[in-house]
Amino acid sequence: MKGTLLPGLVGTNPLGFLAALGVQVVLLETGLQSRLWWKTGVSPAAVVNEDVTPCDIAARATGVFASWLASPILNPADRLGIPQAKADTLKLDRAEIRTYLDLSRQVTDGAQLSAALVAEGSLDNKGAAKPTDLYFTAGQQAFLAMAREIFEGATVEDVLEGLDGPWSYGSRLPSLMWDVVDDRDYALSAGNPSKDKKLTNPGPEGLALLGLSRYPAFAGRFAGRARTLTQGCSGIWTRARFTWPLWHKPASGRAVKSLLAHASGSPDASGATERERWYTAWGVASVHASSIRRSSQGGYGTFGPAETVWQASAYQ
Repeated sequence: MKGTLLPGLVGTNPLGFLAALGVQVVLLETGLQSRLWWKTGVSPAAVVNEDVTPCDIAARATGVFASWLASPILNPADRLGIPQAKADTLKLDRAEIRTYLDLSRQVTDGAQLSAALVAEGSLDNKGAAKPTDLYFTAGQQAFLAMAREIFEGATVEDVLEGLDGPWSYGSRLPSLMWDVVDDRDYALSAGNPSKDKKLTNPGPEGLALLGLSRYPAFAGRFAGRARTLTQGCSGIWTRARFTWPLWHKPASGRAVKSLLAHASGSPDASGATERERWYTAWGVASVHASSIRRSSQGGYGTFGPAETVWQASAYQ
């Protein structure tokens, strides 16, 4: 099937992968029946249906950014009757989580994002919401405030650069730390990199925020302890792992949701043959994983370098 190649969105980088999911969210929210898949190779790039161009996607994306920016999902303080700082860091108590999730039933813009951030009944030791594993901010960083700043500041040109590549890292807008180059292993310099202002790519960051809505969080248990379980993630909060598939067959929005739920792990020894048959039938080309690393001071998160944990024989 012919399609529009988006070479800037490389699927082996979690930020590029989430941003590609965000492109499909943009197209669906603006009334297009979108298909998403990947051109396989050393740097697998996202592909969407050929009836849209990168310029069209970029223009539509900034419109979606604006509508989500105004949504109560990103501005819950007044609706919850709590201080702005508490709302923006999602440090919500049990009742506030329920009210926040109820907001998604009253709005359309960004509705699925709330369920990708917190889960009803999933609390930390202080009785506050334990957010998704993909929540990498901590300390003075406020996730929702940063999200609003990205949505407000990202331009059509920023999005177009993200789609076409290469990324220039020329913006001072916030980063939600989903780019693999944010990992400390990449900070090999003569001086202390923490003193330098981090430069970002707001186009992919904004698209990835939209893509995050494809990864719901649930209250659950792991290793005998209460735990927020994030689709695609495994392990414990301080030592987790994010796993995602790349597929070579065009997939609708609903098909992508199914792939993300069912093709998020490597075949284990007990069921490897059956799982490989499933992956082949679903059009999965490869499965990748990155460790989630959190600092001992504050719990700031980053992704480690991606590794390929499974690959279809046709692409080996």
